[in-house]
Amino acid sequence: MNTRLVVAAGFVLVLLCVVQPSHGQSGFLVKGDSLIYIYALETIEVHSRRAGNPSMVTDVSAERIRESNATTVADVLRFESGLSVTTGGKSETATRIRGFDARDVLVLVDGRPINPGYYGKVDLSMLPVDNIAAIRVVKGPASVAYGPNGMGGIINIVTKNGLEVPRTVVEGEFGDYRYRKVNVNHSRRLGRFNYWISGYDNFADGYRLSGDFVATSREGGGMRNLSGYHKSGLDGKLGFQSSPTSLFALSAGYHWAEKDVAPTLYTGDIPAYREFPYWRRLNSSLSGLWHPRPTLEIKATFFVDAQHDRLIDYSGPEMRDDQVAFDSRLENWTVGVNAGTRVTSWSKHCLHTGFGFKRDLMNKKPDLAEAWYSHHLFNATVFLEDRIHLWAKTEIVLGCSYNGFATDSDVYTDKLCPMVSVTQGLPEGIELYASFADAIRFPTIHQLYSTTSGNDSLEAEGADKYEVGLRRRFTLSSDTRYAALQVVFFHNELKNMIYRSSSGSRYKNIQDNRLQGWEIRVDWGWTDNLAGEIGYGHIDPSQSSSELLQEVAADKVQLRVTAQTGFGTRITYAYNFVDERTTFETDRLGLCLPAYHMHSANIQQDVTGHLRLRLGMDNITDVNYEEELGYPAPGRQIMGGFTIEL
Repeated sequence: MNTRLVVAAGFVLVLLCVVQPSHGQSGFLVKGDSLIYIYALETIEVHSRRAGNPSMVTDVSAERIRESNATTVADVLRFESGLSVTTGGKSETATRIRGFDARDVLVLVDGRPINPGYYGKVDLSMLPVDNIAAIRVVKGPASVAYGPNGMGGIINIVTKNGLEVPRTVVEGEFGDYRYRKVNVNHSRRLGRFNYWISGYDNFADGYRLSGDFVATSREGGGMRNLSGYHKSGLDGKLGFQSSPTSLFALSAGYHWAEKDVAPTLYTGDIPAYREFPYWRRLNSSLSGLWHPRPTLEIKATFFVDAQHDRLIDYSGPEMRDDQVAFDSRLENWTVGVNAGTRVTSWSKHCLHTGFGFKRDLMNKKPDLAEAWYSHHLFNATVFLEDRIHLWAKTEIVLGCSYNGFATDSDVYTDKLCPMVSVTQGLPEGIELYASFADAIRFPTIHQLYSTTSGNDSLEAEGADKYEVGLRRRFTLSSDTRYAALQVVFFHNELKNMIYRSSSGSRYKNIQDNRLQGWEIRVDWGWTDNLAGEIGYGHIDPSQSSSELLQEVAADKVQLRVTAQTGFGTRITYAYNFVDERTTFETDRLGLCLPAYHMHSANIQQDVTGHLRLRLGMDNITDVNYEEELGYPAPGRQIMGGFTIEL
């Protein structure tokens, strides 16, 4: 089986290498300050740049991030309809898309996957927003170019680079309990070279609980116990444009953190007093983009990502050295390569093909007195996708990927995953589309080899994903008065989902599951100075799938309004409603977490051409709520800050 994969990958590699470049000047790479062009190297461009997407997506720009009170990527996406971002045990976030588990969501940074091989899920609270240019969330059927392990959806994060307008930006934000966030971004072009550097420091003693929080034997109110953290990091990119049709980039990053782990409130649970005294993430990548002729594009990326942490569990709240219950270490290493080429043979036909390899290595030491043990996984994919414009308003996308998976215990699995999408334009600016994708998620190292829950006979998860949608843009009296409507219905047939009823139970495959629902989104603008969006998402699981949706709301509403005054003041108001959620903890089966309403505001004032002041308020009404059972969220938070741009 491995031979088949190597032969297929070799075929695509030969296809990439035999293409003879021409010396024409397309001027493709740099055209002003547009994300479409200058970030082509950092993204996985799955289709032509002007075409629609065969799935509902959420696009978040750097401007929208500035208008929120977000410190991390988790904060940006927390209240998006169709998404569930919660914080619970280990003070880590879990991000679910349309009910799929967090490990089923593929997270990319500049086109490289960062899901660690051990648990498989990404803690988005450890990803800062200061260096982000854009975020795209693909919720439904996705292109085969993304490869395996994105069964639940795709979060594609693009960081800034030196091809933007040269600038230096210094930002600071401050709040209660010694909260501070300081970051610096600097970019410049020097002839054919460009560079970008970003650094940040984020610290807080903890966060404040709401005023109506009811004290327990574990938590008295005020500042949440063990909620402090300190995070710092440095990222950089060095780019070289050897010609108008080729671009190379070397990027690297180092992120450091130490954080407390807030315990659960309930005395029925075993007390947990924990901390991460050591958390490190290192990443590096080397990328190349060639556009030798107007009809041909070639791209390749080699990447390395490492995440190491140390978790200490104490038997008492004093957290003394003589109270250490266990002191564990975990090392995740990921090495891989992605390559692809896109050929536009004629104006209505685009062929996209490529391959990817990724090796995940885990080293784990459960306690200081125990020995290290290691496991590794290998993922590979080869894909071919064809986009055809049959008529002026009809587009068909056909794709198929061959995905392989191997472990150090000689477990091997492979599968062909097809994808198809049809988009049809109708009169009055209406666009209809229907799409299907057969997606796959291979088991993680923890699911296979955990000493308490591992099961090395697990089968890969699968999902037949369907989506039908309608898009329509209404232009009122002018381009500034508009409304863009999108309505989608999704249906997912789940196969072999991996599940365990508790942390001490063994993982197993469960059968016959279904997740379905709908989403509605309206983006609108009334004038140049007033715009907003409204979103609603509903998930309707089958009875057998309800256990997969613990702490995920069936209904979620988002509202956002931004107003600009003639005095340089920009005000953004956000309202979010999260419906009640069921939890399936074994000793509290069926307990519902109550619904809650959230109000936030962000005010920015331009003082000079280089200085902007801002005021942020989260949870304005100071409601008490829990995203996960036993873990209360912050109460009212007020932050003040500044931005200096040179």
